[in-house]
Amino acid sequence: MSRRLRITLLSIAGVVLALVIAALIVAYVLLRPARFTETLRGAARNAGLELTLSAPARPTLWPRPGVQLQGMQVFAKNQADPILIADHGQIVVPWRTLFGGPTAINRLELDSPRLDLNQLQLALSALPSKPGGGASLPSIDAGIAIHNGTLVRNNAVLLQNASLQTGALLPGHPFSLTASGESASGEDLRLSLTFTPQKNPQGAIDLRQLRLNAYGDKDSKLQLSGEAQWLGGPKLSLALKGDMTLHGGQLYQLDVGSDAADTRLGGRLHVKIQGPKTSADLQLSPLELSAWWKRIAGDHPPGPLPPPPVDGSLDADALSFGDVQIKGLKLRSGTAVPAVAGSSAPAVQSAETK
Repeated sequence: MSRRLRITLLSIAGVVLALVIAALIVAYVLLRPARFTETLRGAARNAGLELTLSAPARPTLWPRPGVQLQGMQVFAKNQADPILIADHGQIVVPWRTLFGGPTAINRLELDSPRLDLNQLQLALSALPSKPGGGASLPSIDAGIAIHNGTLVRNNAVLLQNASLQTGALLPGHPFSLTASGESASGEDLRLSLTFTPQKNPQGAIDLRQLRLNAYGDKDSKLQLSGEAQWLGGPKLSLALKGDMTLHGGQLYQLDVGSDAADTRLGGRLHVKIQGPKTSADLQLSPLELSAWWKRIAGDHPPGPLPPPPVDGSLDADALSFGDVQIKGLKLRSGTAVPAVAGSSAPAVQSAETK
């Protein structure tokens, strides 16, 4: 290599290095990462949460201007265990912010986060309400994107390889959420949720034009639409109707309602089901029912099945969920059946599981 060529290459390398250093300086000067992390912390505080980082945020210009976050944790107020842990995240900002515009966040992106459902329930039950009652909707100006996430409850994995995309959450503006993932049993799941939040004169938040669609393996799906109302704290009322299709094309009509959520149970629902040789009128907690189903679908001890955590009645010739099938199920539980003397345990009648 000639001396002139070496000098030329070194000059080019020097210019590139100088440009990189200049870009980093410009990024720090114009972006000022601390103002965005403080904006994010402020939004968390408004929602009754605390956000911490294990290292100072770093600016980035490529492929979009933003701020890199390391060791991110989100806590519910006065709780020692985090709701969310993410080793890496990024705040995406608009270009106009880079050139002197107002501080704004377009998107919060998280890679491989871990979300604790128990801690999330605590946070939701403690959401701030206005003095004298009523709900106060925490406004989220930025959309959220999650990649390769994990959802846990009681340290057990409920969902893995999860992804989530949302828009901004603002009163009077349509909100959308799409999510997908893989259950602990390997089933692919997808979900979409849309609604428009609106404050009403009574101080509650109406969730108007609510639509919920969920899809599982083997062509199973759930479609519900209607209205909901958040009354502050854990209090949520629902009025939804739709249908559910299970493996084999079995179609069931659903009517789902609730009065006020019970924090301890994670919310109780009043569910009516009508389908092929099936009729049900139940009050139940989805979280408790999911834990019960996971138990009986696994290697449960020999003997009678444990009673499901429901109150009401269910009559079905056969119900199939994945690889588990229940035949000849007649259930009377809680107030739907007289208690045996000296016992308050619910009753399950004529259940055969395969």
